[in-house]
Amino acid sequence: MLPTMVAGLFAFALHLMPGLSRAEGGKHPGVVFSGVDANYSLGMERDGQQWLWSGTTGDLFQGMASRGVRGLRIRLWTSDEGVNGKTYATEVVKRGLAAGLEPYLVIFLSEDWADLMKQPAPAIWKDLEIPARAEAITTYSREIVRHFRQEGLRSHLYEIGNEIDYGICGVYPGKNTRKTPESLSRKHWPEAAELIKASQKGVREADPEAKFLLHIAHWWDESFCIEFFRFMLGQGVQMDFAGLSYFPSSNIGGSLEMEQFGQVVTRLHAATGLRVIVPETAYPSTEAFTGQFSRWKKDAPGYPLTPEGQYRWLADFLAFAAHHPSIAAVYYWSPEWCGEGMWKAFALFDSQGLAKPAWQAFARNPNEVSKPKTPVFFEIAGECLYRVPVPDAQSQAAPILAEHRKQAGGLTKDYIKAITEADLVVGDYRVNLRASLSGNLHLVRETEGQTPAGDWQALLKNISPSQERAVVFVREPSPPLLDDLLDFAKQNHIEMVVHEKNPDAPLIFGLASSASQTPSDPATE
Repeated sequence: MLPTMVAGLFAFALHLMPGLSRAEGGKHPGVVFSGVDANYSLGMERDGQQWLWSGTTGDLFQGMASRGVRGLRIRLWTSDEGVNGKTYATEVVKRGLAAGLEPYLVIFLSEDWADLMKQPAPAIWKDLEIPARAEAITTYSREIVRHFRQEGLRSHLYEIGNEIDYGICGVYPGKNTRKTPESLSRKHWPEAAELIKASQKGVREADPEAKFLLHIAHWWDESFCIEFFRFMLGQGVQMDFAGLSYFPSSNIGGSLEMEQFGQVVTRLHAATGLRVIVPETAYPSTEAFTGQFSRWKKDAPGYPLTPEGQYRWLADFLAFAAHHPSIAAVYYWSPEWCGEGMWKAFALFDSQGLAKPAWQAFARNPNEVSKPKTPVFFEIAGECLYRVPVPDAQSQAAPILAEHRKQAGGLTKDYIKAITEADLVVGDYRVNLRASLSGNLHLVRETEGQTPAGDWQALLKNISPSQERAVVFVREPSPPLLDDLLDFAKQNHIEMVVHEKNPDAPLIFGLASSASQTPSDPATE
């Protein structure tokens, strides 16, 4: 524990800017500022929802704070009344402050949902030309920030817009418009920058100490991220942090593994000097859910879609972020959701309002959390243990894909045909190269004429317990070999994670740094 005076100075630094206390340069781990986006809370509460902590009903905000949550992301729409309007958002801010949380404002510049797929302007602004709209935005931003500061808001961090990859406040490309950096930089990004600067001008007039976050959703696309933030910096937009959503189970661009996300963050920071806040992230606890996010149920290797897998993923991601020198803060999206529906799996309460195990992830002291160990993958088949050669498959796939693409002259039908027919076997596994079109590699164990690389004890003895963990995929309930593996791991101080897989499902891994494909853009599908 820090001495009282040092702890007070530390809290004051975080009050000014999340993550300010982290050592620069990555020489040693810092503290990731962890928070939540819990804006459904008041509406659910008014509908009679109760949240149960350890089986006992308790105040949502107090409960979150007592479990280690520190920040609160406030969704603010331009309406005065209604969900996420000024009155509603003010109450969320006050509830958060009363619980000891640190709220910050997301100024949507919209009266409804605005995100990667849409950026509607409020009705009162939508017919205004860009200069007039910018003037109205400055006035609105100044007055709304004055209001919230009078109501007790202390944070000086402001997020202008939400997932503004393609535009903001009515600036948004048409359905058939290309959404590449080259295309967007001609019209949509310049107009968006003008509106963002107008909002920032108003915010600074009300809060001269303002710090700004711009937030996009292309976490899987390093090039897009760099081009967006470089463009905005070049336009004179004030940016103190870059914001990236991160939803790994959507598996867009093969972004299942947090290591790949970390690579994007590292390269973005190197290109722009900006540290990253993750304003939205979540991981499912089951695959039994429907609705608009029903496709987001791809399990990251080592993190099965179970309540325990959800806890392990969140705990590891917070630890991963705490050890990444360029990540300042992480906010979990809508942990308060209860019941059935679109967010059932991602919420941190079950359908009856009972807290899931993942809340324990916030309770761990970031100063004492070790960086997640490097996974080493295995698969049980009958009485045999196979090592899954993930790094070798990635490294061998890269030059093959590059050569086929060169010969085909790009991402053509001939290229797709060539990689579909390509035969790559690494160790005991056949690699499906066509999956690279989605940024993935699919590995399927060969069943004919193959033998394990060695006895299972010899395979496990190669693991470094201090640096690596064993992830074991199983395809049948309680395979006989599993108990022996668990006993051996315990005796040899090896961390072992058991990941159940469907018998017919391939093992899916990201293409990682060897990615040579551009995944489909979700906004054009």
